[in-house]
Amino acid sequence: MSDAVLYEAADHVAVITLNRPDNRNSMTADLLDAFRQAVRKAQSDGDLRCVVITGNGNCFSAGADFKAQLQREGTTRKLQPHERSYAMYEPFLSVLDIEVPVIAALNGHAVGGGFGLALVCDLRIAAREARYGANFARLGLHAGMAISYLLPRIIGPVRAAELLFTGRLIDGREAEEIGLMSRVVPADEVKTTALAMAKTIAQNAPIAVRMMKKT
Repeated sequence: MSDAVLYEAADHVAVITLNRPDNRNSMTADLLDAFRQAVRKAQSDGDLRCVVITGNGNCFSAGADFKAQLQREGTTRKLQPHERSYAMYEPFLSVLDIEVPVIAALNGHAVGGGFGLALVCDLRIAAREARYGANFARLGLHAGMAISYLLPRIIGPVRAAELLFTGRLIDGREAEEIGLMSRVVPADEVKTTALAMAKTIAQNAPIAVRMMKKT
């Protein structure tokens, strides 16, 4: 079986690729473990100036795979339910600890936890016809992946409330209109556009960019 997550770095830019297209790059144990390792590589590489996160196939990530056992138990004690949920989301949330700018190259649909992964990135390049959103309310679940914290800060509390309460998915055009996306392009141009933006960032003074991200 091919690697669940691919990692490559060149010219000060790293690309992390979710590589389970047959399962819509859903959050399975093997993908989450591999993603955590990829983020650690990015965090430890002092030569990086930008990171791009994308997916293979027509989905960026469809979120949790409900057929998989994702909520982990502790090694020394039994974890509380909220602790098990955090352990599941922690690999995606670790993107927040990357010190250089992170661009989400949303090659396709990003839903639920996959939508949350897009939100923890600093910039988002979206596919025009793909669908984006947090459908937790339709599944009888509270929004996870820090979405209820991040989404209002990105698009405002009123628009965030509408998306969270209805569970409605929006296309790339609407996502750009409400300020959710940095740029919206045809699906086959997403990665190229993201890499061009990453190259522009990488050409700037790296310490200044890191400090601006930190502040």
